[in-house]
Amino acid sequence: MRSPTRIVAVVMATASALVLSACAGLPTTGPVNPGMALDDDTRPPDISFVADPPQPGATPREIVEGFIRAGSGTRGEWATAREYLTTDAREVWNPFAGVTVDDFADREYIESAEDAITLNVTADAVVDEAGAYNDVNGAELGLPFRLAQEDGQWRISEAPDGIVLDDSWFDVVFRSYALAYFDPTWNYLVPDVRWFTTTNPATSVASALLEGAPSPWLAGAVASAVPGDVTLAARTVPVQDDGTARVELTAGALDLDRTTLDRLQTQLVESLAGAGVTTVQLTVDGQPLAASVIPTISTRVPPQALVLNDEGFGYLTGDGLEPLALSEAIVDAGAVAVQVAADQDAAAVLRGTGAVARVDTANGWGDVDARGDLVAPSIDTGGWVWSVPAATPTAVRAFGPQGEAVDVAGAWPEATRITAMTVSRDGTRVAAAVVDGGQPAIWVAGIIRDGGVPVELGVPHVLATLPGVGADVGWLDATHLGIVVDVAGDARIVEQTVGGAGAVISAPAGTTAIAPTNQVSDVRLLDDQGTLYVRRGTNWGTSATGIRVLGTVQGTAR
Repeated sequence: MRSPTRIVAVVMATASALVLSACAGLPTTGPVNPGMALDDDTRPPDISFVADPPQPGATPREIVEGFIRAGSGTRGEWATAREYLTTDAREVWNPFAGVTVDDFADREYIESAEDAITLNVTADAVVDEAGAYNDVNGAELGLPFRLAQEDGQWRISEAPDGIVLDDSWFDVVFRSYALAYFDPTWNYLVPDVRWFTTTNPATSVASALLEGAPSPWLAGAVASAVPGDVTLAARTVPVQDDGTARVELTAGALDLDRTTLDRLQTQLVESLAGAGVTTVQLTVDGQPLAASVIPTISTRVPPQALVLNDEGFGYLTGDGLEPLALSEAIVDAGAVAVQVAADQDAAAVLRGTGAVARVDTANGWGDVDARGDLVAPSIDTGGWVWSVPAATPTAVRAFGPQGEAVDVAGAWPEATRITAMTVSRDGTRVAAAVVDGGQPAIWVAGIIRDGGVPVELGVPHVLATLPGVGADVGWLDATHLGIVVDVAGDARIVEQTVGGAGAVISAPAGTTAIAPTNQVSDVRLLDDQGTLYVRRGTNWGTSATGIRVLGTVQGTAR
């Protein structure tokens, strides 16, 4: 049985590597406050910090402390940090190996000898060499340093690869960027969040897309137009004042057909948008290649709340309720949870009887899953209804438009309970609130399809532990999840970046359900008294009362 990408495995591998070799890869950990949405135009400008060089006569501890502080100075590939190293160590130390994000107040320097110092840190997250973020939940790490005298001054002769940043500096020196991949049908763009320094991020992003691979948990779930023999031919990706990035490719790009070039262009334009790029010019040996951005399907949702109340089921408007073609069947089914497909011709429904039903405009409603203790179902881009019993997380089934039933392999191994599950609006990912060994957590996994049929989940990825059991989960946008949790009887909302940190915010008492708008910060909540809330600034305002069900929709009808 395959296991999820475990936090403990990351920490143990990191700690073992640090013990075995002082030049082993250094993880990056630490709590990170949630950043702005990836499509937010209000990002701060790129900032490069100048670190202080070593001072004459500095003690070994002062040298190590200065070296750690110099991790914030990325200029010249951490040129100032290298000044703290001996001549030989400068040749082998690799600052690009990763980042350990920690809590500055918890740092402890242990001087076991004049030439040996260990820095103990409380690590909260690890960013690896590919820019992938992993929450390690306060892991304790010991980072060993050896020192030697060179020209009468103490310098570090052995240092772990990578850098260490406290959580406040991490958010300034590094920033999130979304690499863009396609779903297997080439209709949707799927973001894969990575973290790179703000020094020439266009180069980091283009290199990761062209020379790297999707995050392991997305393997088999997404597609890329980048062929194996096409990479960056230049060391950097220059960005002109008008926002045009010049991406010089190797000669293999000359053999690509126009469809592939257009898809490649689309991936690059979308990926580089977060780095301030508006246009991409592909070139080979300085000669431009003809390529255009292709249209893709938007995953934005209608702006109105989708609800079930005494009037029926539909979109809440100022004049009442705007029904859907499915509305009568959803009411007739006795729905207690509803997710509507993007085309609004089908829906997944949890009925008051506990059964999961499929509703569509052609056939009305009918039960598809009568197993006990089912969680609220989800419906994907192909019209498949996803269902799972809370007590058996591995027993995920998908029910197709033609009555097919598929047991989805590899679902949530090692989880002991699942309390909520929902498929992303691009149909490539699924998120679940689970309990693992008594600890609530939020996991994601890639969906592997065969001819459109969901047959398997990839190895689950642990995004974060949760402060309480998840009652509901929703995709707020393509890169953020919202989870309703119960913390000792108090409702909380966890806003979790898929590939980053999360934040816990207060919620109205008795909150049971969450639904997205098109802004991460403006979600809708429903409480157990039927009151619908919308966040306004830092407060929750009442939007409506008498709501029996807060529905969700998987996109906008085209």
